[in-house]
Amino acid sequence: MPSPARPTLVHTLVGHAATRGEQTAYEYLHDDGRVDSLTYGELLNRATRTAARLRADGGQNGPALLLYPPGLDFVVAVWACLLAGVPAVPAYPPLFGSTDRITARFTRILDDSRATTLLADPLVLGLFTSGLRPEDLPRVLTLEDTTEENSAEKGDGNGTENGGRTVSGSPDPDVLAELLRTAAVPEDTALIQYTSGSTGQPKGVVLQHRNLLANIKAITEVFQLDETARVVSWLPPYHDMGLIGFILTPVHGAFPVRLMSPVHFLKSPLSWLRQISELGITHTGGPNFAYDLCDRRAATGDLTGLDLSTWRLAFNGAEPIRPATLHRFTERFAAHGFRPEAFLPCYGLAEATLIVTGRHWTAHDSVDEDGRVDCGPVIDGHTLALVDPDTGTPVPDGAEGEIWISGPSISDGYWNSTGTPESELFGLLDGTRHLRTGDLGRQRAGHLTVTGRRKDVLIQNGVNHHAHDLCSAAAEDNPAVRPTAAAFSGPDEEVVIAVEVVGKDHDPAAVAADIRTRVLTATGVRVHTVVLCPPRSIPRTTSGKIQHSLARTRHLAGELAGTTVTATPATATAEEAELITLFLSSIFAAVCQVPSCGPDETLSAMGGDSLRAAEIAAVVEDALTLPVRVEDVLRAQSPRELTARLAQRWADDGVPPADALERVKTLMSHE
Repeated sequence: MPSPARPTLVHTLVGHAATRGEQTAYEYLHDDGRVDSLTYGELLNRATRTAARLRADGGQNGPALLLYPPGLDFVVAVWACLLAGVPAVPAYPPLFGSTDRITARFTRILDDSRATTLLADPLVLGLFTSGLRPEDLPRVLTLEDTTEENSAEKGDGNGTENGGRTVSGSPDPDVLAELLRTAAVPEDTALIQYTSGSTGQPKGVVLQHRNLLANIKAITEVFQLDETARVVSWLPPYHDMGLIGFILTPVHGAFPVRLMSPVHFLKSPLSWLRQISELGITHTGGPNFAYDLCDRRAATGDLTGLDLSTWRLAFNGAEPIRPATLHRFTERFAAHGFRPEAFLPCYGLAEATLIVTGRHWTAHDSVDEDGRVDCGPVIDGHTLALVDPDTGTPVPDGAEGEIWISGPSISDGYWNSTGTPESELFGLLDGTRHLRTGDLGRQRAGHLTVTGRRKDVLIQNGVNHHAHDLCSAAAEDNPAVRPTAAAFSGPDEEVVIAVEVVGKDHDPAAVAADIRTRVLTATGVRVHTVVLCPPRSIPRTTSGKIQHSLARTRHLAGELAGTTVTATPATATAEEAELITLFLSSIFAAVCQVPSCGPDETLSAMGGDSLRAAEIAAVVEDALTLPVRVEDVLRAQSPRELTARLAQRWADDGVPPADALERVKTLMSHE
C-alpha cells in the first residue's frame, strides 16, 4: 500500500495487516482465565465488514454510539468507526447502578451526540435502552449482523471469494479500497469522549484524527515504547487512558496488548500483577488508587513466584499522586523485583487527548516541599504555562497558577454547546490559543506539580465528578436539608459534602448516612465526610453561586460552622446476628476502614462504593473458597441481606448451608 500524503491511524492498521497480518494485536483475558485474541489481519477483516455497514444507509451522516462491555468486540467497533470515517462515541456503562441511572445517562449522551447509529452488543443495548421506545432510537447495528451477513462465506475452505468477501481473514480488497479512497482526513472528528463520571449535562470532548496521532506519538516518546514493549491493561476502555493509551497506542507501535475487565481487577487486583509476572510485561499502570489497592491486598495475599523485574514503566495518573503510595508499593514489592524508578507520574486530561506531562520518579528529588509529586515537563511540540486565572497573565516560576496548554493534541472544544463561555475554555497567550484546564499547579525549571483544581471537579478512583451533581443528589427532595450544599476534597483528597440542615431537631448520624446513600446511589461517589451546617453557613458569591473552593478552605481551617460526621457504624452483637452475618460484618468494617459494622448497616452509609464492594467480594471468596459476586454485595448493601443472598446462591450451586457455616466457624475459631 503506498504511503498516504496525510496518514491517520487507519493507514497504520492497514499497513500492519499487510506486513504482519498473523501477528497478535490484542488479547482479552476473561475472569475465568480464558484468553481471546485478534491478529492484525483478523482485526482489519472484522473492522472492514462493520465499517461498510456503518457507511450504508446514511450511517456516515452522524456519530455512532458504542455500547459494549470490555472485550475485543469493543476494539473492533472502535476501529470500524475509524475506518468508516464515522465519529465514535464510546458510552461509559456504569459497572454497577440502578437501571434508571443507566438509562438516564444513556439518554443524555444520545440526545447530545445526535448519534445516527447504535453499534451495540445486544445484551448491553437492552441494559441501556430499558424503558425506551424503539422508535425513539437511531438504527441499531451489531457486529453479529456483519458476521451473519457473511455466514455463507466459508466457500471451499481455501480462502476463495463468496458473497463479495474473502474467507481467509482478509477483507474484500474492493471494499477496503473504497473505504480508504474516502477515508477521514486528519482534521476530521475521530472520537467524542464523554466524561465518565458526570451525571449532569454531558460534555463530549471532540478529538480529531490529528489529535490522536500527535498525542500517541508523545506517549510513545515519554514512555519509550517500541516493538519490544509488552503491555497489559485493566483500565476502562471507554475513556482516554484505557482507550487511547491501551487500544490505539499499541497498534501505532506494533506491539501486542492484553486487556482485562476493570471488574476483574477490582475484585482481584493481584491478578494484574500476576499478568505482569507471567507475561513479562514492560509497560502498564493506572490511577493512584490502583497501587494502594494492590498494596492492601498483598498484605494477606499469596505472592509466591511473583516476578515484577520486567516492569520498566509504571505510570501513575488521572488522580492526585501520593508519595506515600509510591513508597508503600515500592517497599511491598521490592523483594519481587519492582524498582521505584519504574514509576512515571504523569498529568493529562481528555481535552488534551490524554498525556500532557510525565517523567520517571526519583524519591530524592520528585517531591516538593508540600509533598506533591513532580509530573515532569510538557510533551514535545506543546507549550505549558501557569497563568493567573483572573488576569490571564503568566505567574512567576514557582508560583501557583492555572495550567494552560497549547499544541497539536489539544481539542477544539466540545461536541455541542455546553453553556460554558469560550473564555472559560480557552485563553490567549502571545496570540496563541491555549486550553484552560481549570487545574492549578506550579512550574519549576519546566517541571509541573499539580496542586489542586480551580474548577469544581472531584476525582475518585480516576473518575471525574462535578461538585454540582453530588450536591444535587444530596439535597434534592431531601426534607432534612436546605437546597444549599458544597462538595470538595478533604486533606487526603477524600470527598466531603457540606449541607445546610433544616432546624435543629435531627439525628446527625442518620442525616449523614442518608446523604451518603443518596449520593452513592445517584452518582457512584463514596462520600467520606458530611458536614451538617446551620443556615447561611455555606459561602456564596454575590450572585448567589455556591463557592465550593471557599467552603473547602474554611473546612480545612476549621472555620466552617457545623457538625462533622464520619462513618461510625454501631457495633454488631452476637444476639442480633447469626455467625455468618457477624463474619460478614467484620469484613465490611475492615474493608471500609471503620471501627465496626452492625448487621443492618449499609455499605453506602459507611461510605462504601463499587471498589469496596469488589474488595469485600474478593476477601469473602478467598476466605471461604465459595463464589461471591460483586453485584450481590452491592445489591445487598448490609451484612444481613448479603448473608441471605449468598445462602440462596450457594444453595443453588449445591453447597449445603452447614458447609458454609462450618467454613465460617473454622475461620473465626482462628481469630
